[in-house]
Amino acid sequence: MNLIKTIFISLFFIVNLLSAQDGRNKFEIFGQIEGNYNGYLFFNYNDKKDSCLVVANKFYFSGITSEEIVYATRFLTNRTSSMDKDVFLENKKIYVTIEIQRKKYNETEYDWIVLKDISGTQTSELEKEYSSYIASLPRNENWQKNKYKKIDEIVSLHPKNHFSGELLYFAAQDSIANFEDLKLIFQKIDTVAQNSNLISNIKEMLYPREKIQVGDFITDFELPNENNILINTESYRGNILIIDFWASWCVPCRKKLPQLTKLYEKVKLHNVKILSVSLDADRLKWIKAIQKENMKWDNVLENGEFDGEVVKTYGVKAIPSIFLIDDKGVLIAIDPSIGEMEKIIMEKINKKSE
Repeated sequence: MNLIKTIFISLFFIVNLLSAQDGRNKFEIFGQIEGNYNGYLFFNYNDKKDSCLVVANKFYFSGITSEEIVYATRFLTNRTSSMDKDVFLENKKIYVTIEIQRKKYNETEYDWIVLKDISGTQTSELEKEYSSYIASLPRNENWQKNKYKKIDEIVSLHPKNHFSGELLYFAAQDSIANFEDLKLIFQKIDTVAQNSNLISNIKEMLYPREKIQVGDFITDFELPNENNILINTESYRGNILIIDFWASWCVPCRKKLPQLTKLYEKVKLHNVKILSVSLDADRLKWIKAIQKENMKWDNVLENGEFDGEVVKTYGVKAIPSIFLIDDKGVLIAIDPSIGEMEKIIMEKINKKSE
């Protein structure tokens, strides 16, 4: 009898210990949606995909993530959607409030997910602390120095946290960034644990390649069009060429397309060509956007997004980005406005007709 009692007590403690460990080693997301939303939410983490039916504007996800690395992720709906900022995942009880705004661009409707509040994780507290600190800094000559000091502190303490990587990325994007100071911080981050695309972009900003300059002959490249036929830029010699870097998900790119179409209709009979280079990762969305926007010129795909070789060669850091090339293959303008581009092209056309 004592043996049975001992076994029972031992099993009780083992079960409780395993339950405690299970609770400690998993995340639980308790979500609230402001406003009304009916449908599913989707959530990707650690190469896993999960979904949840929203009931009474509440949702719940659970799973297990790394104890060492704090990954960044986002929610999506079952429609075209995007989110304003990342959710940083830890094995804890996470409380999230979001708002799903229905927006429209041209004829395309999409869900814009706004992260209103998050709590329960070390990273969420770190985010709030950082935001409060930056907001409290006086805007004087020491502002950037103090900001970098704080980023350095966070990266040093949390080198595997994806929040650290994002802080460094956005600091490097700043037009007044001090790359030498940021290089010192970059040496302290765990590049293996961080998002590889993010690290690649940070490296490109801190250690830039020699970029093509106005007056240089362009570096020719070859990419497939929507029919998988390879198009080489060398084939455009003898024509003025507009190379337009864009993506179907880029709202400013698509807003610019009607202006580009209008310009193309004016000049297409004067040996002027357009080559749109898409950064899309999703081929089907790219093809659908070409058809929807009625892009009557050549389109090719480099689906490495900002990590593609052509994108890196041309130093493209943001889209839309336009390169204007003359009939000999010499770069004559980088990111001109549509009006400036029309003026340059018409001058070239008029000069030829003299």
